[in-house]
Amino acid sequence: MNIPISAALAPHGVTNARILILSRHDYRTARRASVHFIAQKLAERGHDVAFLSIGYSWLSRLRGDSRAGLDPRANRWETVDGLRAYLWRTRWHPVKMPVPDALTGWLFHRWAGMACPALDDAAATADLILIESGIAPALIRRVRAIAPHARIVYRATDLLATAGVPQCIETTLQRQARNIDMVVVVARSMLPHFDSFDCPRIFIPHGVDLRNLRRPTVSPYDGPHNAVAVGSMLFDEGAIRTLAQAVPHFTFHMIGTPKHAFPSNVVLHDEMPFERTLPYIQHADVGIAAYLPAEASAYLADSSLKLMQYGAIGLPAICPDFAVGEHGLRFGYRPGDADGMVQAFARAAQTRRRPAPTQDWGDVADRLVEVALG
Repeated sequence: MNIPISAALAPHGVTNARILILSRHDYRTARRASVHFIAQKLAERGHDVAFLSIGYSWLSRLRGDSRAGLDPRANRWETVDGLRAYLWRTRWHPVKMPVPDALTGWLFHRWAGMACPALDDAAATADLILIESGIAPALIRRVRAIAPHARIVYRATDLLATAGVPQCIETTLQRQARNIDMVVVVARSMLPHFDSFDCPRIFIPHGVDLRNLRRPTVSPYDGPHNAVAVGSMLFDEGAIRTLAQAVPHFTFHMIGTPKHAFPSNVVLHDEMPFERTLPYIQHADVGIAAYLPAEASAYLADSSLKLMQYGAIGLPAICPDFAVGEHGLRFGYRPGDADGMVQAFARAAQTRRRPAPTQDWGDVADRLVEVALG
């Protein structure tokens, strides 16, 4: 059953819910995903929010995990911004390896059963458990057994295959569908993927931090003609290399993207807090979302947070044609088409800025609680 937003979001005055969020992200890292903004807004509205980060061990430090700086604070609750954050560090955890999927699935099963009183206690007292897309579906069976009366909501910010999650997690998600009370997707095109689920399936798009996005900042740029790209998902370094060579009078700023060899007019920045990233977005001339094509990646037209942020401040942007959607400030190209890429960039650079209507994260948090508990 697909429920339109207008029918699902009538206010019911839900207050003071106890909410557990299970995510690969940690609330305290510099990297900000949609779940960070939602958690913050839920806490601001008086909900008791426990944010538990999963899939972390000594292997994570070897692999350059952004949570490594939190290692001394792992396995204990810490209050931040009015919510409780916890990094669950285990002796080991499954990582992507060239082994049969059945073996990977067995490893995830073993990992999901490891002792974690913090997880069990938070689940046992929760009214609402949010399972974020990623490896968190491996824990659905566990939290349902602990919390038979809680509402379990699977929030699909990405399709697992598109995000490169092992197939065994998709298999687990399908098998645990009976233990899920609701599926929330961030793009309409994701809904058919969950047709086999016998529960409400609801589209609630991303929001942005409107007040923060539009506050005045000082330009971080030394000269004119700047383009910016943020994040690492499906990052197409070839597109950046092509653009940098074709438009040498522009400086291309890559924030938190994978490190590669680029022309001299490409500046690589480490991942940074959103407050430091914001001036780069606000004062750029062109935004870039250089996604590689992947299975079902068309949902990025609705779900790409960076493209939504660009649009909210009126920054013209280029992206692959599958991520354009119905957005006037996005200029598409076919991946691998160098000429089309350069033409899209030229059109974006010549377009006047105009902010697009966008909802705030507070609205998203309210809607999520209303549809789950209202």
